Amino acid sequence: MEANTITSANGKPVKLKAEHTLTDKKDKSDKVIPIESTKAIVFFVGGAGDKEPYYFSGPYGNVEQARQPLDKQAQTLAEQGRYLSKWVGYNEVRGKKDIQKHVLDIIPYKSCPIYIVGHSLGGWNGGHLTRTMSDWGYTIKMLVTLDPVGEGTLVWIGSDIYASAPVPVAEHWINIMATPSKPDDSDLIANIGERWVIANGPDLNVNMDVNHANASAMFNRAIAGGKSACDKVFESISKEFAQP
Repeated sequence: MEANTITSANGKPVKLKAEHTLTDKKDKSDKVIPIESTKAIVFFVGGAGDKEPYYFSGPYGNVEQARQPLDKQAQTLAEQGRYLSKWVGYNEVRGKKDIQKHVLDIIPYKSCPIYIVGHSLGGWNGGHLTRTMSDWGYTIKMLVTLDPVGEGTLVWIGSDIYASAPVPVAEHWINIMATPSKPDDSDLIANIGERWVIANGPDLNVNMDVNHANASAMFNRAIAGGKSACDKVFESISKEFAQP
């Protein structure tokens, strides 16, 4: 007898449907019950001038460049429908309507493991995003802040960022500060906006000799044990799908 059959009262085999269904008494058509599937989703939150011009400068796609190596590592998972990444601007994750449109609308289930990588103003608003999403019942597996900026009054007045410092909620938090030996114009801008200097909170707090604009280097250079923040995000994602 086939595995998906049962025996009826008259002794004849009856084949079962492969999908779980519910049938309403009035509606005789089969109703398929969706089965929850796990998908890790990584949001890369860009800073000023990253995804769109900022005071007539940009866009530069700094965090988009940081994103590409992780997408390459996770290609197999993506093909299996288990991984997705999305590039958003810092101004697209502030306020309920924007978060719903740019973040929540692509998350199929609240149980999906969520990762947030924020650069510059995106690190500031990304930190707030972890708190908001956690309050709404989502699980933030990891937050990575790349030289976050937002302490300055001037940048707050001219940018769509939260006024108060973030209080992130994540199972693991990596913070990387740009401390360049040879500052460039991007560091000048970060200084004007005032870097968010974080004394306590991150599980890993690293200074890196790199310029503020170089989000890719901050995310992909080794920071601990020969591994980069990118490696650590990928390891965490891989564990979500490891066989018990």
